[in-house]
Amino acid sequence: MMERRMFVALPGLAALAASQAIGQTDTLSTETGTHLSRKVLVKHSGSKGAYRIPKNAAKQAQYVGTLTALLSLTSAQQQQAAAIYSNAATARTSVTTSLKAARKALRDAVENNDSGGIAQASTTLGTLTGQYISNGAIANAAVFQLLTPDQQSTLSRFQF
Repeated sequence: MMERRMFVALPGLAALAASQAIGQTDTLSTETGTHLSRKVLVKHSGSKGAYRIPKNAAKQAQYVGTLTALLSLTSAQQQQAAAIYSNAATARTSVTTSLKAARKALRDAVENNDSGGIAQASTTLGTLTGQYISNGAIANAAVFQLLTPDQQSTLSRFQF
């Protein structure tokens, strides 16, 4: 008969074995021998990858560096991508501030049982969320257009 502790340990062992089978490290190597961060690639891919952008200068530099290593970006492409992401992050700052104010207005409307205020705040939140997503998607589309067809093909392989 198996002890209870074994049932607790089995999922952990399975997860450990799966992680060892899937990948040995958190970095990928390109043909040029450059290492890429899996974390950065995964964070900017998937369903949110279409509109997710780096939030600050350090993360922008890291992401552009990862793109450079993956796609062999030219210095002109690097500078243009950095400028696009910087401008998008700046534009998002005002949207983020407005989102915080709209969330507070919704919270206040709920506390006051104000159905009109709830409807208004919800509409505002929807509009601002759309602007937030659009801002990131436009930035990523602009960077994608900077790439050569081969670079676009390589980048598309990493987006699921």
